[in-house]
Amino acid sequence: MAKPTPIRGLGPDSSLGEAARRSLAGRLADVHTHEARLQQGQDPEAVHDLRVATRRLRAALHVFRPLGRMKTLEREVKCFQDALGQVRDLHVQADWLDTAARRHPQLQPGISALRSTHLSDEEARSQRLSFEAQRWSTCTVPLLHARLKDLKDSHRFISRPIRKQLRQRLRRVDKAMAHHAETHDPATAHTLRKELKKLRYEIELLQPARPMPDTALQVIERLQDRLGSLHDADVRLALLEHDATQGPLPERQAARTLLPLVREERDANATQVEHALRHWRSDALPQTLHDTLT
Repeated sequence: MAKPTPIRGLGPDSSLGEAARRSLAGRLADVHTHEARLQQGQDPEAVHDLRVATRRLRAALHVFRPLGRMKTLEREVKCFQDALGQVRDLHVQADWLDTAARRHPQLQPGISALRSTHLSDEEARSQRLSFEAQRWSTCTVPLLHARLKDLKDSHRFISRPIRKQLRQRLRRVDKAMAHHAETHDPATAHTLRKELKKLRYEIELLQPARPMPDTALQVIERLQDRLGSLHDADVRLALLEHDATQGPLPERQAARTLLPLVREERDANATQVEHALRHWRSDALPQTLHDTLT
């Protein structure tokens, strides 16, 4: 995953307006960097890095909501992000099937058929991404630049409203963790993953003025990555369970052979998630973050 460009020139005494201008400009520059790679082709790495960059830009827009007029921009950026996500999801599953075909050459005909089925709407998703990329360039970017020009607020960067927003995000993470602990189902795991991403990207923005413990960010990143692997396995499992009972015989046979491997992979990922969650709780990281944001 590409790292964000560090935001220079900010500190505890920076004004909220200056922090917003510098932070949003930096996150927008990162999007432009990966956007240029996308124009050369929708390869998996370019799509993934651009999607992460748009997530970080949305996080910045959310953090600086107290300055007003950010919600519309968040929705505009999300349209681009969602189109990237649709293509990224296909890349992930295609890569797994390609690896499975190399490991199980006797299943290649069936896996090739599964691949064709799973990627049947690849062209439509690619076209939608091209459309959203164009809309991003011609509509959203000018809106963002216009908003950057009039961002003014003399309050300190780490103002009470900013800290309150981050504490609310931390509470949403705690709530998502509690729900996942009760059910351990794919939906609650996916919700927890999304909330952790937002928390991480929002905390990153505050580092120049209110540094968070490195341990906390490392644990969040590790947990986010493991929840991502779990989500990919959950999606794959649902697809193959359907394939095992539907479609032509070669596809059913391949899916039935691959299902035990996916279930084993899913169980291993779930175990890793639980280990990371125990680490989160045992180190009292939620309380540490809350104290830092108070």
